[in-house]
Amino acid sequence: MADQQARIHTQPSNRARPKDAKEKKAVFKGVLDSPLRIQWPSVPLNLQNSILASIIQLLDGASNYFDQRSSLNRKRKRASKISEVSPPQEKRRKIAVDETMVPVDSESNATPQTATNPDLDLCETVDDVSLTKKVPEPPLLLHHLVYGINAVTKVLEIQVQNAHRPVIFSVQEQASKNLTRLKYVFVCRADVDPPLLIDHLPHLVAAFNSNCPSKPIKIVPLPKGSESTLAQTLGIRRAAVLAISTNYPEQDGLLPLLDRIPVLSAQWLSRADPSRSLFATHVKQLRTTAPKDMKVSKELRNQGRERAKLKNREHLLK
Repeated sequence: MADQQARIHTQPSNRARPKDAKEKKAVFKGVLDSPLRIQWPSVPLNLQNSILASIIQLLDGASNYFDQRSSLNRKRKRASKISEVSPPQEKRRKIAVDETMVPVDSESNATPQTATNPDLDLCETVDDVSLTKKVPEPPLLLHHLVYGINAVTKVLEIQVQNAHRPVIFSVQEQASKNLTRLKYVFVCRADVDPPLLIDHLPHLVAAFNSNCPSKPIKIVPLPKGSESTLAQTLGIRRAAVLAISTNYPEQDGLLPLLDRIPVLSAQWLSRADPSRSLFATHVKQLRTTAPKDMKVSKELRNQGRERAKLKNREHLLK
């Protein structure tokens, strides 16, 4: 999918009315774009598909891991609720002794035999099942993965803030804070509607790369339909944005593909080369409508204004 350099806006104007729709014609109006705009990297479609296939292969088994973990958590919660409702161990023994009417020998320390009640031993049975059942080992990529628009945006904002104001931490402080640093950001750009939800990601990535050019972050757009594929692989409802941290060991299958992705940067934020502050003018075409006969349209507009003035005067005289 070739990325369009200029987006065509086809939304009809709020001023357009159905009655005069036939009297309008489509025109294209040139509009100057913002010089601070950061374009998405241009990635060929075959490279996007290869990257998506490699990510799915590295996340194989993540859905099964989440299913087993949620099932185990539900059993533990059920066991905790049962333990809160059921009486303690000593109290259950006393209740069982009273029900079976077994005399207790005060001189001997022998434990009286109690009646078997499946309801009283349910908590212990669930606990044994929960402890013996183990969750399968998750994929390695899952330990270094951040997914979700809000989660990735939060980590990027912290990373950009630390790049602007570098803070030196000791080894113990850095381990205690557990700072997450991203290296690759994958965005299902073609599946996100409205695109305003992810338009800030290239600007955050470019802002960080301009201050830390030695360790840049690469943002990669994925092909259409990748959101549902990634969500099914992870076992969640939506996965519009994925990010990999710097602690993830490089894989032979994914690294050569990501080397071909261009690095975004904002020259006006760069400290190394502040002289490059001018950019080429970018003109985008805005599709709108215009009257076929400008003279008739102008006369009708003037007549409407005169009627509005007369109506306002009559209202003031009353």
